[in-house]
Amino acid sequence: MPTRRTTLQAFGAAAVGAGVLGSVGACGSDDVSGGTADGKVTLVISNSQWVDALRGENLWNAVKKFEATNPDITLEQEAIPSADYANKITTEMGAGQGPDIVIAQEGLFYQLADAGLIVAQDESVVDGVELNATADNGVIDGDRYGIAWQRAVYALIYNNALLEQAGVTAPTTVAELIAAAQAVQAAGAVGFTERHQIADYSGWFMDFQNWAYGHGVDWVDSAGALTIDTPEAVAAFTAFKQVYDAGIVPIGDDMPTQRNRFKEGQVGFSIDNSGGTLNIGTGGALAAADLFSAALPFENSGAHQQLFLGVSTHSENADAAVEFLTWLVGTEGQQALREASGPDALATDVPITAEFAAANPWAQTFADLAENSRSTLIPGYEVETDQIMRPVMEALERVIVSDADPAAELATAQSEVDALGLS
Repeated sequence: MPTRRTTLQAFGAAAVGAGVLGSVGACGSDDVSGGTADGKVTLVISNSQWVDALRGENLWNAVKKFEATNPDITLEQEAIPSADYANKITTEMGAGQGPDIVIAQEGLFYQLADAGLIVAQDESVVDGVELNATADNGVIDGDRYGIAWQRAVYALIYNNALLEQAGVTAPTTVAELIAAAQAVQAAGAVGFTERHQIADYSGWFMDFQNWAYGHGVDWVDSAGALTIDTPEAVAAFTAFKQVYDAGIVPIGDDMPTQRNRFKEGQVGFSIDNSGGTLNIGTGGALAAADLFSAALPFENSGAHQQLFLGVSTHSENADAAVEFLTWLVGTEGQQALREASGPDALATDVPITAEFAAANPWAQTFADLAENSRSTLIPGYEVETDQIMRPVMEALERVIVSDADPAAELATAQSEVDALGLS
C-alpha cells in the first residue's frame, strides 16, 4: 500500500525550487514576529464557511469567544467562497502567504500536508482531551497534522408533511425510496433530489460514496490494491441508475437549485449531509418541524465529509496557533462550537443541545450515523482519491445518460485507474 504523502510532493518541490515556499517549519519555532511590539498577535483563520448565511456568523462568533481568555490574541478571518477555496488557498500557501490556520475539507487537507504546507502538531495540543473518531484522519504517517473541526455525515432527509399528504413513510430500501418518491411526485412535488452530473464532479463523487459504501464497495482489497470493477460497485451503479430512470429526479438541476427547492417545501426526499440539511432547514418556507431524517436506504453505513484545522508552515504566530487549537478542543471551545454547528460531529463527544434537538427533529439521526460513517477518501490513497474517482464517475455518467452496461463501464474505469500506476 502506498504511503499517504505522494502526489503533491512535486508541487512542493517545485515551489521550493522557485523560492516561494520560504522557511518551512517556521511555525514550529517560538517566533511570534507576526505580532506587535506590545506582544499582541493577530491570528488569521481561513474557512469557506465564514461566508455562509447565518451559519458563518454563528461559527465566527463561537471561535471569537477565545479572545475573552486570550486578550493578547486577536482572531481575524479570511473568508473565501467554497467554489474558489482550494485554488486560492493552495496558491497563497504555495507562495508562502495565506492564513495562520486553514480550515479545509479532508481532500484539500491531505493535499496541503502532502505538499509540506501545513505542519505536524505536538501532541500536547490534545493532552487530556478524549478525542473521538473524527481525529483519526488528522494523523498522517504517525504525526498529527489536523485537528478535527466538523464532520458532516449523510442521511436520508424528507419533508414529512409531503409524505403524510402522499400517504407514505420513510423508505429503508432503494425500491421503497423509488415508490415513495413517485407517490410524492404524483401529489405534485419533486420526488427525490441528488447530484447526477459530471459538471459537479467533486460534490458528486463524495455524494456517490454513500451508494458505493452502502452496497459494500471498498475501492481497495485486503492488500491495498485499487479494486474498481467489483460486483458491489456494479450493484451501486445499478441502484443509482434505477433511481435516475424512475422519473423522480429533476434532471439537469444543480445542487444549489435542488436544495433551494427542498428549502421551499417542494421536495419529498434527498440524500444530503448535515451541513446541507442545516441550510435547508433554516430560513425557508419549509417548517423545521416538518424536516425529518432517517438512515440511508442501503444495507451498509454511508459516508461523511470532514473538515480539519491545519497550521501553515509559514505562520509567524506558532504559539498563538497552539493556544487557539488547545482552547478549541477543550471544554469551552467545544461547547462554543457545538452551539453553532447543529448536528455536525466535533472533535469530542459534545451532545447536540436540547434546544437544537427540540427545534430540529432531523438532527439526532445525523449524530447517530456519524459514529459508523466512512470518509469519502479512499484509505491509503487519500491524496489520489480525486483522480481515482474521476474515471469512476465518468463511467457512471455513461451508465445513466447513455444506458451503458455498468459492468463494462466499471471494467473500463478499472483499466484507466490501473494506468495511473498508483497501486
